[in-house]
Amino acid sequence: MTTSMTTAGPEPAPALTFARTIDRTLVHRASVSEVLVTDLVRTGPEDFLAGAQLPIGHPYFSDHVREPVTYDFLLLLEAARQAGVAASHSQLGISRDTTFLVNNWSIRIEDPQALTPGDRPGELELAGAVTPVTGRNGRLRGVSSSVALRIAGREAARTRIDVGTANSADYGKLRFLQRRSTPPLTTDLLDVLRSRPADTADVGRRNPANVVLGEPIHLGDAVSAQVEPLFENKSLFDHTYDHIPAMVLTEAARQLGHLAGVPTDASVTGCTADFTRFAELDSPLVATARLAPAGAAADGRTGCVVVFEQDGAEAGRITLDFVPAHSGALAAEGPAS
Repeated sequence: MTTSMTTAGPEPAPALTFARTIDRTLVHRASVSEVLVTDLVRTGPEDFLAGAQLPIGHPYFSDHVREPVTYDFLLLLEAARQAGVAASHSQLGISRDTTFLVNNWSIRIEDPQALTPGDRPGELELAGAVTPVTGRNGRLRGVSSSVALRIAGREAARTRIDVGTANSADYGKLRFLQRRSTPPLTTDLLDVLRSRPADTADVGRRNPANVVLGEPIHLGDAVSAQVEPLFENKSLFDHTYDHIPAMVLTEAARQLGHLAGVPTDASVTGCTADFTRFAELDSPLVATARLAPAGAAADGRTGCVVVFEQDGAEAGRITLDFVPAHSGALAAEGPAS
């Protein structure tokens, strides 16, 4: 008698849906229109798959002067952030009233050609993991997430985001102890006048409401500007904050890179950011950018380092890699092996 045995192959990946967004509170958004994630599937204790819809037109993420039009790196980073936050709540059991504070994040565009929009909203697939970070007493201190992002079967980008966590009561105590006062809220400052903002076209934007910098000052090989976003901009400030969030600081770095000399048709293909202090709302926050030496990259890439300073201390540092649309590097770069 002969017995045949069949070895089962790996489980097929679950089909993700893109019909509707998930609960906005899972991604820390007040407005349903700002939710990108449409599905979340647990594939392991810390592993997940998520779906997200990429809008063709968005008042903030799509507001750029560069041609040809591509999905923006910050849109991908926001989708990865939302997916990681949602997985942290649903898989790690972290309470929804927990505050997530970005310590650092990074994104690398692996396949720029995958970022060309079609005539319908894009369907982004995110495969990632969320790893809890605990202290010596076993208490949760944060979450580290890593995500691979695919569009139409092509790996478009990879991200890593490390956040600290605090419940509402602890967060309030932390902010008071650091400042020795209660911080103001963005809703308290809606009527505060900004100084003269940077020129909209010079920072690569079409809508003046998306300009987050004041008028620049050039000194030698550096350019500086005060970070002054409009708190009324609901894409940047979807809910009330008591500090300037990481997304706004990253946009400030990109805009300052353009003011430092990076062409406004250039795309960001890499970003590494470290946030060391809260960026307070009631004290001048100055960003200073320096470009890499001319000719440092033969393929036309330009590196830019932006340092944020407030009250005599460094609040954060962001490094960006830009590729101009005409350089050919965008077409030459393919998925990482």
